Amino acid sequence: MLVKFTVENYLSFKNRSTIDLTATSLTELRKTNLFDTPLKNVTLLKSMVIYGANSNGKSNLFKAINFVRKMILNSSKDSQADEAINVQPFCLSTTSIEEPSLFELVFIHEAVKYRYGFKVDEEEIHNEWLYATTKNKEQLLFEREFQEIKITKKFDAASANLTSITRKNALFISVCAQFNIPTGIGILKAMNTVQYISGMQDRHTINFTIDMMDNPEKKKYIDNFIAGASLGFTETKVERFKLTEEILEKGNVPKEIRKMILESDEENVVVSTKHVVYDENNEEVDNIYFNLFANESLGTCKYVALSGPIIDTLLHGKTLIVDEFDAQLHPHLSKAIIELFNSEKNNPHGAQLIFASHNSSLINPKRKLFRRDQIMIAEKDSYGVTNLESLYDKKIRKDASFEKDYLEGKYEGIPDIKIDDDFRLFEE
Repeated sequence: MLVKFTVENYLSFKNRSTIDLTATSLTELRKTNLFDTPLKNVTLLKSMVIYGANSNGKSNLFKAINFVRKMILNSSKDSQADEAINVQPFCLSTTSIEEPSLFELVFIHEAVKYRYGFKVDEEEIHNEWLYATTKNKEQLLFEREFQEIKITKKFDAASANLTSITRKNALFISVCAQFNIPTGIGILKAMNTVQYISGMQDRHTINFTIDMMDNPEKKKYIDNFIAGASLGFTETKVERFKLTEEILEKGNVPKEIRKMILESDEENVVVSTKHVVYDENNEEVDNIYFNLFANESLGTCKYVALSGPIIDTLLHGKTLIVDEFDAQLHPHLSKAIIELFNSEKNNPHGAQLIFASHNSSLINPKRKLFRRDQIMIAEKDSYGVTNLESLYDKKIRKDASFEKDYLEGKYEGIPDIKIDDDFRLFEE
């Protein structure tokens, strides 16, 4: 369960910026849009939407979260030993370009709230820290300054043997997980519950969905999810096969390429959608299967691709982060997905959805989808610095017309278009 994320001096985030999923004292939509955690007096938001003009930093926020996730999961691996750290500080200021980037996560795992963070540049980890909160008291587990790592009595004692073998470009918590230190493994598991999807790169996402379809029980969930969207079909079919010499020869594939394909021994997958065939009296007489990617619309492919991660997130109480969430999706489909998360019945495990959007209709007050603390605005100033604020932080009234006021620029985060009236592509 993600509680808070902070970033500083990374991409367009020069100053410290935070998204906080801790529910505020607002009274609206408490029953549907919030969930209680195992910790006393800690209630979290089920969803959060981030608005802002193109190039205002929405994607950079998600890249920052994904960077932290990958560092925790991978930085201790041998394959990363000689590699520079792929971190980019805010480079539009002389005061920040030589400074390390800061990242901090607050999350709940197995009834413990952790606060974990680090400072890093391309060459090394400058600082790293881990705190744990139980019974409302935060306690330090370890802290690091460059290669000096200090472990407290509250952390796993066996980790003391790992301080000397932790590389300067590896996170200590990642090393602890690699060597089966329980707290390290726990944090690694927590990071695996955070899933990041770029809404414009659906091939990776559809592969995740296809793998889920191999499980008959999960496929039922996916087919139900698809059937409810009225896409013209109610079922999908996955067929896996390997290309043979005979198939390639019939396709007139050159010998050299045939050899490469056969040596790779890769499995091919076709996803089909089941459609009904009708006779002249509109009676059902047969079924026909269409290739998902060849015969269905981009929006349909996007919806099917998202179905796996969405269902997996809801089933296991994970956090799903989606950039360009509603690109190619009808607003009613976007609304339906959001309502799945902001639901008591369909989201009993505290799953979270965090996404970027340009669809202002989602914050129309009549839809009653979001509270003010769930709506974030990303605004980039004239110096290229991204700032984040929620409508709650901006002290927007409950009865305000969120969509109308946002489009009129009252909350900022909209493009300032200045195309000259005299602009001409061709001379008259």
